[in-house]
This record gives sequence, structure tokens and C-alpha cells, in this order.
Amino acid sequence: MKCYTKLLILLLVNTLAECDGSHFNATAFAEAPPLYALDEWSQCQRAEDVYCIVHAALTPANSPLYDLLQEYSADTQKHYNRTLVHRGICVSRCGGQGPDTWHDAAQLCVNQNLARYDLQAEVLSVEWCNKPIPKLSASAFAFNIVLLILLGATFLTTGLHVLGKYCGRFQENRYILAFSIKNNWKILTHIRSNPKEEDRTRDLSSLEGIRFLGTLGVISTHVTIVYIYSFIDNPEFIESMFDHIPTQVAFNSPIWMQVFFSISGFLTAYFTLIYSEKRSLTFGKCLLSVINRFMRLTPVAMAGLWFTIAFPRLGTGPQWQLLVERESHHCSERWWYHLLYVHNHLTLGKFCMGHTWYLAVDMQLHILGSILLLIFVKWRKAVAPVISVLVTFSIVASGLIVYFYNLSPIITAQNPEVVSNMFKDSNLMTKLYLPVWTNLSGYLFGFAVAFIYYNNQEKGFMLNEVKWFNILFHTTLTLALVVTLAGVAFLMDTKPSRWAAIVYGSLDRTLIALCFNVFLLGCFSNCKSVVRDALSWRGFHTLGRLSYCVFIVHFIVMRMSVASNTQIGHISFYSLISLLIVSSVLSYVVAIPVYLLIESPFIQLWKALLGGNKKKEDSKQQPTKLTVIKTRSKRNDINEV
Repeated sequence: MKCYTKLLILLLVNTLAECDGSHFNATAFAEAPPLYALDEWSQCQRAEDVYCIVHAALTPANSPLYDLLQEYSADTQKHYNRTLVHRGICVSRCGGQGPDTWHDAAQLCVNQNLARYDLQAEVLSVEWCNKPIPKLSASAFAFNIVLLILLGATFLTTGLHVLGKYCGRFQENRYILAFSIKNNWKILTHIRSNPKEEDRTRDLSSLEGIRFLGTLGVISTHVTIVYIYSFIDNPEFIESMFDHIPTQVAFNSPIWMQVFFSISGFLTAYFTLIYSEKRSLTFGKCLLSVINRFMRLTPVAMAGLWFTIAFPRLGTGPQWQLLVERESHHCSERWWYHLLYVHNHLTLGKFCMGHTWYLAVDMQLHILGSILLLIFVKWRKAVAPVISVLVTFSIVASGLIVYFYNLSPIITAQNPEVVSNMFKDSNLMTKLYLPVWTNLSGYLFGFAVAFIYYNNQEKGFMLNEVKWFNILFHTTLTLALVVTLAGVAFLMDTKPSRWAAIVYGSLDRTLIALCFNVFLLGCFSNCKSVVRDALSWRGFHTLGRLSYCVFIVHFIVMRMSVASNTQIGHISFYSLISLLIVSSVLSYVVAIPVYLLIESPFIQLWKALLGGNKKKEDSKQQPTKLTVIKTRSKRNDINEV
């Protein structure tokens, strides 16, 4: 049998030698050692059994198969390193009796598995071994206590709010309203049917549709990433995605995060301009704005982080250890960086709610934006030159980074091996994608749209009647798609010249941000468009308000969905679509109680502590044009993502 296997391998290698060594066919993948493999989880459930994740490197040998695997792995842009193998192994079945013997047992298991290929490997690490389920950890106990307190406060205040309708008490108490499910549900589902003419925010309804679609876009991007993190039996499917234009375009989609930065910048600047009509903007008020932003983002973000740390044992399985327990461990080391919103500058290689890098950049941009608004409100003529200088700085900085580090301008143009290792040693992520200074364009263009839109309202200028702007408005999304599509060239086998990479790396996010902000301005200015009308659909309002909670919980939902499978995964187009649909639906379902119990109550409580409700009551007694705008502006700011 062994001789027969050797003959098959030799025939396979001779056949492949006549072709390009960097491409395997289906037969080659079947006869080569699998990149990932898992021992049967159900057969490693005795009290003394231990199941570990093992990483091993194939050792060079006089084997044509090894040479072929090495040649295939040389294409680091698209391929996994096939000279490494990753296994889930029941080490106790190979003689492992204690932690000091697990490495040797894993070595024996791996070599037994590779014997049929005439290969051997050296075990690099044995980690994330399953252990008896511990008693409730201190972190989980504290989380449960806080959750019970929140539930108790919610049920109590909701009951008092309902009773207040009949006995005339508690109905308008701002602290009771903060935690009342009835009140928070009303905030979540409220849709203005007939906004007043003097309410200048009446034309911002398309924002909720944009948030909803943007959130779905983020989820769809992370669907592939969660499969790359996990063990699958056909990693060649992911490798093949680098050869198809639709998926190549999808790999370039993270530059569309500028959409969220643009919305954040617009809302911050626009409502500050409205506020400054009757009140002076001081440094103290800008500092309060930063604190408000911190209180807006932190409760939900920390709840998601705390849940990740506290409950790594909600499930079992080989991939549960790899995906869930590992993240719990890493988050327990890094949680305070998240609390300070500086985790976008951490060394990569450890994974802890990596998708929340956006929150860190957004907070840093908000601090910068608050300082800029202090200047812009007093000196309006400084807006254009200052924004121009800062955007130019961002462009030049991005170009220099691409030049000096010789980077690909496609942000996600990193081979799946790098992604599966949490972007360890990735200059592309740490230098070009995560820093705040390379993400200035979207936020600052949002500022520009706010000033243009505000000035147009003040002067009564109807931008939707300008013919050239209408033409530009209808072409912006197409132009943005063209910019994204142009990045595909850098995923080809024959790449453009280095200067082209520098130019594209400098301008891609800036051009995307510019196109989107022109589109945003057109939507707010009531330019006629089927797309704008669709985005303004009233059904998006509630979904849009849930966007922040969905953004926080969606990766937790996806990770647990994949990790709960005790069998090795299989990725296909249909599995991607299925995970997208399931994770999207579950994320929105989970987001509802998170919004009602955490997001909205803490926002309302913070406003109550600042006396926000009292001001609202006073405003009801003396309604003015400004009063309507301010009341609406607070509700919009609550929903800012």
C-alpha cells in the first residue's frame, strides 16, 4: 500500500511538472497533505482526553512533493504557505498524559498523519488545549451581576412609567424615562410623518438608509475573513477568489469605510453650526463634546468586549478554542487600550474585536474635529484652506508610506496566510490602513459638506436646481465604483509600475470620500434620484438606528456561528451567502435588546445628568425655529455611528 501511495505521488508530481508549478488542480489538492485537518471531536471526550490546536512546519526532504508545495507557496500574494500544516489533535490519544508531554504526543500524531505522503513535520506550537469547564470566572460573575442590575432597573422603571400614565406620577421623570423600555422603544421606532418646514434636518432622512446598507457591507466583508480565520477543508477556494474580478473588487471594499467617517464628520459639524447660532462655542464645550462622544460609544463597545472576555466557555469544539477562547484571552490583555480608543495603534498578531479599530479612529477624528470647529465657527474663511491642507497632508502621507515601505495600495491585498495570523507583521495594516492620518479625507469632506449645506440653507440657495451639480450627483457612485475597480490591477499577476501604486495608494480613499460626499450633498439638497428616494424609505429608520449595536455584535455572532461547528468547515459561494444572511438577521435580533438595555438607556441617562430633559421641557414652553432644530439634532446625534 505504501509503495502504491508513493507511485501515485510521483505520477502526480511528474504531471504537475509539465504545468505551471504555482497552480494545483483538484487532483493535486487531494493527494497533497491538507493544510487543515481536525481529529474527530466526539471521539476525544473522555475525562482524561485533551484536544489541542497544533501548528507544524514540513521539514525539507528529498521529496518532489515538498518541492512542489514550496514552489506553490512562493506566490505569497494569493496562496497559503503549504509548507505549514495546522491540525486539531486529540493529543491524549497519542500518549500525551500531561502538559509537559503534549508537544511530543502532537509530534507523533502529526508525523503519523503525514507518513502516507512520505513527509515529516516539526511541531511549532501546541496551544488552545481544551480543559475541564471551570467554575464561573470573576469576570463572568461580575458581568452577570451588572446584567441583572440592568434588567431589574429596566423592569422597575418600565413599570413605573406605565403606572405613571394612570396615577400621574413618574410619567416625566427623566431618570425613569432613561431606562424605560417603553420610552426607548418609542425612540427606536419613532418616524416623523410630517416634519415641519422650519426643521432643517428634514432632508437628512437618507442617512438611515446609508447606515443600513453600509452596515450590511461591513458584515459581508467580514464573512470571508471569519472563514479565513477558521479551519476549512478547501482553502484553495479562498485562494481562487484572488483571480476573479467580483471578489477582487470586494477585497478593495474596506476603503468604503470613508462613508462612515464622512457621516460622522457631517453630523458633528452641522449640528455644531446650528448650536452656534445662539450660543458661543468655547473650549470647555468642545471638551464636553468629546466626553459626549465617549459616552455615546463606550457602553455598547465595552459590553461587547466584556462579554467576549467573560464567556469563552459558552460552547465547545476545536474551532471554539481557536476562535472564541483565543479572542477572550487576547481581549483580557488589551481591554484598556479599547477603553482609551488607541487600539488601532497596537502591534498586530493578537485578535481582540479587530473590527472596532473604526471606533478608535472615529474618536481620534472627533477630538481633532472638535478643535477644528472651535476655529471654523469663529473664522469661516479658514474652512476651505485648512481642510485643503489637511487632506493634502493625508494624500502625501499615504503616498510616502506606499513608497518607503514598498506596499501594495490595495488595503486587503494580503495573502490569506497573513490574515489568518491576525495580520501579524503587516505593514500594510499598521502603516496605511489603521492610522488616523490616513483616514482624514472622509471626515474632513464631511465637514465641508456640512458647511456648504448649512450656508445653502442660510441663503436659500437651491443646489438641486443647478444642472451641472445634478449631473455630477448622478455620476458620483459610478465614479466611486470605477476607483474601486481600478484597484483590481494590483491583484493581477503582472502588476502596474511602482509609481502607479504610489498614486493609487495616495488617492483611493480621498477619491472615494469625495465622490460619496458629493452624493451625500445631493441627497440632502433634494436632487431627484431613485436611489435617494429608496434610501429615504421610512423602513430604514429603525434599522439605521440599530446600526451601531449591529456593528459591535455582528462579528461576535459570526465567530460563534462558525466556531460552534465541531467539524472542519467547507467554504463555497452558498455557504458565504448563508452565513451573510444568518449573521445579518441574528445581529439585528441581538441588537434590539442591546439597544433597549444598554445603548439608549445610557445615552438618555447621560443627557438627564446634564439636564437635557429640563432644557427640552423649557423649549416646549417657548417654541422657536431654533428649538425645533435643536430638539431634532439631539436625536440625530444619538444615532450617529
